[in-house]
Amino acid sequence: MDDRRRFPLARAFARSWLSAALALAFLAAALSTSVVPGDLRTSGAEESVSAIDARPNDGSGYWPDFSNTGYANTPANAGGLGLGAYPGKLTDYASGMSADKPLRLEFPDNSVISYKRFLGLKVLIYGDNLTFVGCLFEGTNPNDNLVQIYSDNNIKFLYSTFKPNSYAMPPGNDGTVSSSHSKPGTPFDKSWQLATTMKEAVAVMDHNDIWGNAGMIMVTGFPGRPSTWTNNYIHDMADTSHDVYHHDGIGPQSEGDGGPMIVDHNTLASVGNTNGLALQGSGVYDHISVTNNYVSGWGYALSIGVTNNATNITVTDNVFSAELEQLYGFLYGNIWGGSARGSTWRRNLIQARTGDDNRTYTTADHGKYLWPTGQTHTTDYTG
Repeated sequence: MDDRRRFPLARAFARSWLSAALALAFLAAALSTSVVPGDLRTSGAEESVSAIDARPNDGSGYWPDFSNTGYANTPANAGGLGLGAYPGKLTDYASGMSADKPLRLEFPDNSVISYKRFLGLKVLIYGDNLTFVGCLFEGTNPNDNLVQIYSDNNIKFLYSTFKPNSYAMPPGNDGTVSSSHSKPGTPFDKSWQLATTMKEAVAVMDHNDIWGNAGMIMVTGFPGRPSTWTNNYIHDMADTSHDVYHHDGIGPQSEGDGGPMIVDHNTLASVGNTNGLALQGSGVYDHISVTNNYVSGWGYALSIGVTNNATNITVTDNVFSAELEQLYGFLYGNIWGGSARGSTWRRNLIQARTGDDNRTYTTADHGKYLWPTGQTHTTDYTG
């Protein structure tokens, strides 16, 4: 990890530990139920294209991209809530909203908020166990939070979009690539930096479209309450020509002592200087599951701690793509726990095509297994 500053969470994690067996059983159950009703891959997609041959925005719809995430793609009954599909337009939450002033939201606990547009310098959310479906959060707040969440236990965002208000599409991304291949993306003065949980709410993030920012600081989970990231399209970080931002996708989480956490079937793709999954603390990360994702770009694409002490980490069935420029490698410090600490690294493949910007890999590496060392092999890693 470089020496760029990290942005610590606003609260310490107080936690008790489950036994490894109990937590593994819980994660297995959560993975089987957390992926949205109506998984984003359309019927027959698995037969028509394989993970290693698909890319975001290639028309296949295999990976999370513009075609299947965000408010405009909300299907009927998203999240099993009985709502109708996206009605064709959003309703402004309030008249007179402006990117120049904060917007305070207060909802009764257990509310479901659907098809609303929120515009503000900073959107402050109050209320517990809230669910946002098919919503748009947009604004301009460089070096600060666009969304600031004051919830005690749970918060959900389903099929929602988080973006700068100055752009309809990310600069440099015409909808045919996973993320812009060129810098700077959204300029600093038109960007937003973070969405942050200010209390101990655990987030469920599903089918969201997130761009023009520098990270998502969310609680990484507590025993029995995993942080869950499924089917999200996280791409096109802001101000990638400069060192003002610490570019992270999911994260940063800078203390350690995090988990359980489920990161399944997301697109994590951007030019940037740090991590697509940014678990950057020296404390123990435990029961982190990283499965079935498309990952490209960043500095080190994955960081699972800065000390080799992680436990019960699962990194399986991911496609690590050479599409975008990468500064260092796919895994920071080769740290992922190791089998001696109950961790598994299996069936992670390299995708490499002619003209890709990550020159470390060539078409000769395409379809090969990626080992934690960053090397490719014709056989899977077994350590």
